[in-house]
Amino acid sequence: MASVYEEKPVQYRLVTDVGELRDVVGLQHKVWGPEPVTSMQQMRAAILHGGSVIGAFCEGSLVGFCYGFIGYDGKEPYVGSHMMGIHPEYRDRGIGMRLKLEQRLWAMQAGYGKIVWTFDPFESRNGYLNLCKLGGTVSAYIPEFYGLDAGGYPTDRFVVEWALSSDRVIRAISGQAEPPNDASVYPQLLAIEYRDEQVTGMGETALHSLLGKSNGLRLPVPRAASKLKRLQPDVYKVWQRHFRELAIASFASGYQVVSCHQQAPEVQDYVLERQA
Repeated sequence: MASVYEEKPVQYRLVTDVGELRDVVGLQHKVWGPEPVTSMQQMRAAILHGGSVIGAFCEGSLVGFCYGFIGYDGKEPYVGSHMMGIHPEYRDRGIGMRLKLEQRLWAMQAGYGKIVWTFDPFESRNGYLNLCKLGGTVSAYIPEFYGLDAGGYPTDRFVVEWALSSDRVIRAISGQAEPPNDASVYPQLLAIEYRDEQVTGMGETALHSLLGKSNGLRLPVPRAASKLKRLQPDVYKVWQRHFRELAIASFASGYQVVSCHQQAPEVQDYVLERQA
């Protein structure tokens, strides 16, 4: 039987009212806890200077939001999409995808051609959304973007670029993306062995022999990263360190993350292809 939440429509609109911005802060607490919060005052200032907060509402209650402000890379202005949060009871309904599409529409109407944001590459579901469903690409890696988290783990981040009017993005968001190249033929930069739901081995490929020679590469992350962090924290740290080194070297050699590939139940590969 369908859940009660699936039966209720969700509306999307800009949020500018102080009271509703306070609701956005409250939802941030519900999603992330007390620390990583953007204040009402910060959002109000960003809106004044060209940014936006887009809310998802169900029966008048805020159930999701997407917040962005204006950035500049020395060449052109763009939208920096800083936060997106969904109420836990409303996840897996496509609200995140719809919020990004609403943000894209707003940005294009405001004259921007690109949206940029960061995400933890070990959050494989976010990776699939950002790359495969939205059509973003990744060419940059930032170690310890927010320093260390409460558990002492580096908060490393991929940087997503979303070229709003590109053929790639238009095909992706319309569900008509071109079939990706057969990623299974690309060498995997980090070989992971699982046994009884435990990582039992990790081997690194000779990267120098592949960079610039292979048209594509695969870089794996755990599909259940939080579980791995909880049960095998030392393995998680080693995996994260290897991933960081390999990603940075690959980007420096002209590769770009363009897709995701599930090569095993426990592992999702990021697919990197060399750019002309």
